[in-house]
Amino acid sequence: MPALRHAVEDSLKHIVTVSLQGPTPDLETKNNMHRLLCVFAEASMLRNDCTYSISQKIVYMVVRHSDNHQVRVLYDVLLNTRLDIHPHSLTHFMNRFTRMGRPDLAMHVLRRIAVSGADVSYETVQYSCMALLRTRWNEIEWYKIQSYLVTEMLELGIRPGIHMLNAMILNAVEAGDYQTAQAMFETARIHRIRRNTITYSILLKGAVHNSDDALIERIMHMAEEDGALPKNNELVFSLVLALLQIARENDTNNLTSATRYRAILRIYTRYCDIMPLQQLGIHVDMDEKSEKAAIVSSPSPKVLSIMMAAYIRFIGNSDLVRLLYNRYQELVAQNHDLIAPTAATVHLANAFLFSLGRHSATYKLCPIILRNMLEPPATTTVKVAQPTVRTWSIAARAYFFHGQRTAGEKIIEMMRERGIPPNLVTWNTILSGLASLQDAFGVVEAMKGMEAAGFESDSETLKALARIRDRNQLLDALRKVAANGDNGRSQAAPSCQPIQSVHEVSSHKRHENIQYQTTAANIKLLAAPN
Repeated sequence: MPALRHAVEDSLKHIVTVSLQGPTPDLETKNNMHRLLCVFAEASMLRNDCTYSISQKIVYMVVRHSDNHQVRVLYDVLLNTRLDIHPHSLTHFMNRFTRMGRPDLAMHVLRRIAVSGADVSYETVQYSCMALLRTRWNEIEWYKIQSYLVTEMLELGIRPGIHMLNAMILNAVEAGDYQTAQAMFETARIHRIRRNTITYSILLKGAVHNSDDALIERIMHMAEEDGALPKNNELVFSLVLALLQIARENDTNNLTSATRYRAILRIYTRYCDIMPLQQLGIHVDMDEKSEKAAIVSSPSPKVLSIMMAAYIRFIGNSDLVRLLYNRYQELVAQNHDLIAPTAATVHLANAFLFSLGRHSATYKLCPIILRNMLEPPATTTVKVAQPTVRTWSIAARAYFFHGQRTAGEKIIEMMRERGIPPNLVTWNTILSGLASLQDAFGVVEAMKGMEAAGFESDSETLKALARIRDRNQLLDALRKVAANGDNGRSQAAPSCQPIQSVHEVSSHKRHENIQYQTTAANIKLLAAPN
């Protein structure tokens, strides 16, 4: 009999595997395999002399290719048989019920796994519990439901591993229950559950939400106690990012920019080599009170990028930012092993654009940054990030902000020519720029274009409209445009001419240092000021 049992099991496995192993089995095949497994399960009840088993692979493949109703039917059939089903196979049902939005059925499966005597510390079980805890079925009472699920899991004897614990802490942080989040974080230490980078990053998210610099300090010291620091560059990045986010959200508090920057720099110098910053020309004033880790490591490109972004944000001196950009471009062209890779993401270029675009002495330098992205130095081996819709929007904003409408419009035109459609931020940039120039007709037409593109007004749109000082002029523009269509446009707001090609933009001396005296030559690459 054992030989017959094995033959039947092997035959079933072969048929299902061959039928469903392709990338897209047809519907009839999927239905047939579901029916075959149900019939096999029901037929097993007719034999009292042996117990059949189903391989994990068969259960996974059939569940994967079944619709929600079929999954429920198959689970009910298997539930009422004497088939030997491995706990890992049951987790496939648990995961599917979770995705179906049926936490009751998912918990039913989990109870069955627990009472079977299986080791619930299995990674597959832990991952299934984590997925269940991170799924929301009710946006209003989701945290209460998740808390109930956690309680029942603990009653079933399921001891949370790090993945489950991370899910529980993240739920608490997202619900604003920071006291519980910190208590669970401490529970991990008591029960010797090794906290990982994700654990710290989740708690840092709560620290940012509460603007809690002291909590960031405690997290840093706990990470050192756990051995996660100093060598974990990802965690160093998360610490610096948390401080930077708090600074962004609290610009009006009493801490000066210099104080904020020193706090960020202190984290960096504690764990990372200062040499790359010095090579960039960034002065590192080492505080005598600053502690340094026993071992410092080379910073990752992400850490270097965020440190440069922090410097750009807090230094407040456009001339120093210009000098930093010049040096940065030189090191990218020289393929500096740590600094050149930072050009592969767009965030740093956006930071330079935003900072230089704010100042009247440097806003006309934005085309050089765009050009260096579009046609990077031939010597660099890094794939330099191309401008995104946000990049173009920042550049256009700089020109509109300083009253250079034609150049701002041509930046938008250049973006369109490269196949990048404006998003809501771009439209609001245009509206804000036209409103600051008191061009009521231009604002109304831009709003028409925004609506035609499928975007709805938001708070930034309303702020832009509020910049029109003459409300009667705005109402008059609305009436005329509504009455005359495209012919209602004011002569004071001419449509922009096509932008010069990228090759024309690049025809001047490439990758030159940004100098104030070369501004005029660079700006005519895009457009002459109004």
